[in-house]
Amino acid sequence: MSSEPKLRREVFVLLVAGAVLGIAYNSIGLASRPPRGIPWVGAKAELPSLEDMTPSDSGVAAPGGETLAPDATRPPAPAPVSVTPRGSTGSGAGPDAGSAARPHGPSSPGAGTSSPMQAGTAAPSAGSAPPAAARGSALPEPRRVAPLPFIPDANTPIQVQVATVKRFFDAHAALFLDARDPAEYEKGHIPGAIRLTNPEAQNEPERMKALPVEGRPTIVYCEGGDCEASLELARFLLESGFKKVLVYMGGYPEWEAAGHPVGRGSAP
Repeated sequence: MSSEPKLRREVFVLLVAGAVLGIAYNSIGLASRPPRGIPWVGAKAELPSLEDMTPSDSGVAAPGGETLAPDATRPPAPAPVSVTPRGSTGSGAGPDAGSAARPHGPSSPGAGTSSPMQAGTAAPSAGSAPPAAARGSALPEPRRVAPLPFIPDANTPIQVQVATVKRFFDAHAALFLDARDPAEYEKGHIPGAIRLTNPEAQNEPERMKALPVEGRPTIVYCEGGDCEASLELARFLLESGFKKVLVYMGGYPEWEAAGHPVGRGSAP
């Protein structure tokens, strides 16, 4: 009977020692870079934001201090039109320079010849407006387009917002990874996104090697909200040697709600 209390004390000591060692090990893992271990209850990962790292958007500077999109061009200004009133003479006039001042009657030598002013073009009157070139017609304002933000090499995932994600999507300048299950992907996904979950990435290294990164940043997303599948995959990508890994925290629901293009069906 005396051995039973002793056994209970030993079991209690082992449990306490195991708990202390587990907490210490997990704390060391979370403090490592990239972090490893299980986040504490109630602790939500706070990722650095790409928008906070990037200065305010500015367009591509064009000569003259304007802000133009890379493909925006100003239309050419119309060529100035030179009009010589009737009766005027110039230094470059030909032999009939004074003929414009003479009335052309039926017997006039120039009666059967039409001048450029007579060929469907009326001479400007004293009260008429000057040509558009003389008025300095207003040209359309150049389209303002901000360049893609610079993404630093970081040892932790960087979160990105929907507006920046759309800019990378439009420019075809990022690899999109969908970290959700096949059923969720088939219902709707960002067009061109490759479906890859974190367990698949860890268990199928050949799929990781086949990803068409091509020097582009990688944007990972899932269902948004409390879904952490994208964050887990992003961390594994960094551990595997990937650079410039972004996490779209809003996920596919936010993308669809914003009215952006969506894809349907299974992955190719």
